[in-house]
Amino acid sequence: MPLNYSFAFFVMDPGNPPGRGTILNPVNLAATDQNDNGSIGTGQGDTIGGFAVTSVWMGDTITVRINNQNVTIRGVTFYRAGASAVFMPTDGSVLVSSNFRSSTFVNTSTQYELPPVPCFVAGTMIFTSKGPKPVETLTEGDLLLTRDSGMRPVRWVGRVTVDGRGRLAPIRFMPEVHGNTRALLVSPNHRILVTGWRAEMYFAEPEVLVPAKHLVNGDTICAAPCEKVTYVHVLMDRHEVIFAEGAATESLHPGDYLISGANDTRTEILNLFPELATQTRQDHWKSVRSIAKSYEAMLLVA
Repeated sequence: MPLNYSFAFFVMDPGNPPGRGTILNPVNLAATDQNDNGSIGTGQGDTIGGFAVTSVWMGDTITVRINNQNVTIRGVTFYRAGASAVFMPTDGSVLVSSNFRSSTFVNTSTQYELPPVPCFVAGTMIFTSKGPKPVETLTEGDLLLTRDSGMRPVRWVGRVTVDGRGRLAPIRFMPEVHGNTRALLVSPNHRILVTGWRAEMYFAEPEVLVPAKHLVNGDTICAAPCEKVTYVHVLMDRHEVIFAEGAATESLHPGDYLISGANDTRTEILNLFPELATQTRQDHWKSVRSIAKSYEAMLLVA
């Protein structure tokens, strides 16, 4: 069944850019994943704004002027049959009306992987100042234990119920695999804190965040498909390492949701943190730890 998303784009082509000083205004367009394979690509009926995608240029960049500062945005350019090319951020940036400066472009067409948002499965116990609480019962102001900052307040809790099969199936960590005292279930892209000699060897750091889907070993860490699953997102004043079922894991990074296509949630988050509209790469919102790429994670679990 086709899945529809909504993203913000600039109507432009970094490979054939507009003149310096051109004003770029964001437009919201529907992106259709025709065969629900988790990507927008060519030759599979996928569309942007109703027009078939003919090329996907991951890694293009544009530099724009916003609030008297030059900002470089990394993203993806979609060529479309019968319509203009469109550019979309992939680095968490939120598009606003901007003054175009320059661009760079890649020369290999690929596909865009749609990003499932990191989140906990409902029922997961999160450690709070009052002891463990089910994640879905958390409310704004609840204090969570963080690895770096002591007790810190929750700013927002969101939830979504989706098909629990295929690429959205939760990942189950059996008890005692990563410090969890009970089974831990999270979304595929939810990141777990990995520590020890492997992190030191491959990252020269004592701790690194690894997406759950890259830790699957077919034994103690497995996909757990189900008919429906409710995922719950916990946003704090900054990206934090928190504790779920005793395991060190992450709170929601707003950039994960701002690029997810959920416009109503995006608006809610921007109301809480208006600075994210133009400053998504501020130090304040950097990831709390380095994040392992898929090929790096393979070394960690080898």
